Amino acid sequence: MSRFSLAWIAASALSTTALLGAPVFAQSAAASAAAAKPVSLETMDDLALAAAVNVCELAVEQKLAVQNAVISNAKAITYVVTAAHDGQIAGSGKLEAAQIVNGSIVQIVVRVKQGCYAKISADDKKFVDEVIAQYIAQASKAQPKK
Repeated sequence: MSRFSLAWIAASALSTTALLGAPVFAQSAAASAAAAKPVSLETMDDLALAAAVNVCELAVEQKLAVQNAVISNAKAITYVVTAAHDGQIAGSGKLEAAQIVNGSIVQIVVRVKQGCYAKISADDKKFVDEVIAQYIAQASKAQPKK
């Protein structure tokens, strides 16, 4: 498995989601999930853009590895979608946390590529390029043959 495998990244992101289930959040999350409606695609785009800005700030100014910043931000988006919207995204129905993490990672990385790619390290560029390449490869496999 490649060091930058989407499956590995999602697994590492999900392995620490126990932190997100802290008792302080559990009660409000349960109440929100009971009456949850799907999060809009526009809101998902806004969350991914805000996350990418954060990733760029952390990578460029604080020299944090893009991979670490992306995972942290994907976990935050996953928490919001899971807790406030019961894992539901408009047009996609209810998703598992791993699906939300994977989608968030791709959306954040694409925006990092558009935003601060020229300012990040070579290792960070390699991570961004490999995530995008894996996404394209997976998407092309999912397309029906003509």
